[in-house]
Amino acid sequence: MQLETESKGWNNHEDTFEETLRRELLSARAEINLLRQDLKELTYSYYKLLRNRMEYFIDKLRKDLENDEGNKKSIYLCSEGHPTFGIGHLVTKNDPEYGKEVGTKVSHERIYNVFESDVATTIKDCGKIFEDWDKLPEEIRLVTANMCFQLGMPRLLKFKKTVDACNRGAWHEMGEEMRNSRWNKQTPNRSERLIKRVQALGQSQTTANAHYE
Repeated sequence: MQLETESKGWNNHEDTFEETLRRELLSARAEINLLRQDLKELTYSYYKLLRNRMEYFIDKLRKDLENDEGNKKSIYLCSEGHPTFGIGHLVTKNDPEYGKEVGTKVSHERIYNVFESDVATTIKDCGKIFEDWDKLPEEIRLVTANMCFQLGMPRLLKFKKTVDACNRGAWHEMGEEMRNSRWNKQTPNRSERLIKRVQALGQSQTTANAHYE
């Protein structure tokens, strides 16, 4: 009889241990699910923030480019005689506008769809040309993207001293190298506007350095 009681006592102990373990596992699973949900929400918020920042940047770049390139609602010839429309979009063989006459109207929707594609290419190319381009000051990213949009990656890659100065964060030197180029002679109004923006950042940099010396 005593043996039977002891056996029941041990079984009760096992049941209690298993029940406790089960509750702890359920609790741990609940916490893991909460952590997964938190991670999901944080990831969503992070990418939403990145998207908002990029949209803000692209909107500023668009305004800069509209000021420099214009925004033509029909096909026209650029300064080099190439068919162009919208915000400086050079018509290519892949465009439905290819071969159409100068003056042909282009829809607002088409212009901005092409612009988004052109800007995406520009940003991708800037990432290849400059070191850690996405970590550069916004003003420098706007200027370099403007140059890349106008010149294209092959031509901008030839600005070796400009790119080198940019990679070193030497803004005043970068502006001087931009000024010492054929591009500056070909489109002086546009280039000088960009150069002044770079050198203004260089002046701020010099002032800040002098303050801490």
